[in-house]
Amino acid sequence: MENLQWIDDILAARRGGSREPVVNTECCTKKETLPDGCVAVILELLAEGAAEKGCLKLQKAAEERLKGQVLPELPYEDADEGTLAEMLAEALETGGKLPVEERDFVAKSNCVTTGMAMYICAVAGRAIKTADVAVSMNLEAIRGELGAFDKRLQELGRPYPGQIESAENVRRVTAGSKLTTDEGRYAFGYDKKPRVQDAICVRATPQTHGGVRDIFHWCAAQVASDWNSHAHTLYRTEYAMDALATALADLAHTSERRSFRLCDTRLSYGLPMNLVPDELGINYGFPIIQSTQAAETAELKLLALPAAAIKRKNVSLAYYSVSKLFELIRKLNRVMAVEILMSAQALDIVHAKIPGYPCGAGTAAAHKCLRGEISMMDENRFVAPDMIAAERLTADGVILKAVEAAVGTLK
Repeated sequence: MENLQWIDDILAARRGGSREPVVNTECCTKKETLPDGCVAVILELLAEGAAEKGCLKLQKAAEERLKGQVLPELPYEDADEGTLAEMLAEALETGGKLPVEERDFVAKSNCVTTGMAMYICAVAGRAIKTADVAVSMNLEAIRGELGAFDKRLQELGRPYPGQIESAENVRRVTAGSKLTTDEGRYAFGYDKKPRVQDAICVRATPQTHGGVRDIFHWCAAQVASDWNSHAHTLYRTEYAMDALATALADLAHTSERRSFRLCDTRLSYGLPMNLVPDELGINYGFPIIQSTQAAETAELKLLALPAAAIKRKNVSLAYYSVSKLFELIRKLNRVMAVEILMSAQALDIVHAKIPGYPCGAGTAAAHKCLRGEISMMDENRFVAPDMIAAERLTADGVILKAVEAAVGTLK
């Protein structure tokens, strides 16, 4: 409702007055810049490489920028690695001109693309752990069956490292829950007999999230290998970033499917349709929120196309592979934020019906963290602010920190 400036213009014209339409063009002209954390990683790699090559003035300039936390802005949209390297070199020359060979080293070292890739691996690792938190909240909301996450099943039946870690995370986040028991399911009233298994997007979480983890660890090793071997052409980094994009797209897809089920009484084991406990309203309920999540997931899958399928002239494919992951991870965080938001609403509905059945300590911490800024939807209201706040809490790792403060660091 904020974008109705044209109504005032029409009213002013009818009164015989005139006015210039107020248009905020900042959102249309501002280029995306690399996050400070990413720039810091690039400077650390540059300082390391400069020290190894004896580029002492360049090393000192990079270290001083890091020490003073005066990080240059590097807009990466519609740019290439060479352009960013040139901008970085210019920013480091504020304390004096760099020798030509040291300035050239900024581009030749591949520190920009490699630093971006290492930063992406760091934020992807946080997103992967957050996905385990999201499915844990969803699992509690549907009073799910924890048998699929049993330690014996993972370590003896399917001993894959990522799968073992994901299942352990879910067990730790939901530890102490009475909702994920037959007692809790019977108390809610929908289940009349023991539940054999939940939908595959829920029960196969260790396999799906675990597979993403295995690819993630492989990707991080490939990027580190390119840097440590001083690779001239970053083939390993290119393939690693393409593989990571595909894996994260799978993470988003399963999150969207789990969220979709929460809106249907038959698929959520008795939760009210659209997660609405009372009367409906224009903005009341979660179908539009969930369909927005589905749209973000579809766009995210397009970003997962490998770089080799989208060739650009004079642009490093490794740079392109890593640069599109910034937008992909932004969309992934939005997708997971919706699942967390919907699961919190479902948990409130469940707790209102059976208050004597608590959820796990980690789930409770995530729910409390979210509810510290976003109240339960119990009336018709504009939902965009809720979605924006949920995305921020998810993307900045606030919810994950709250969970880890309650149950310890997740794997």
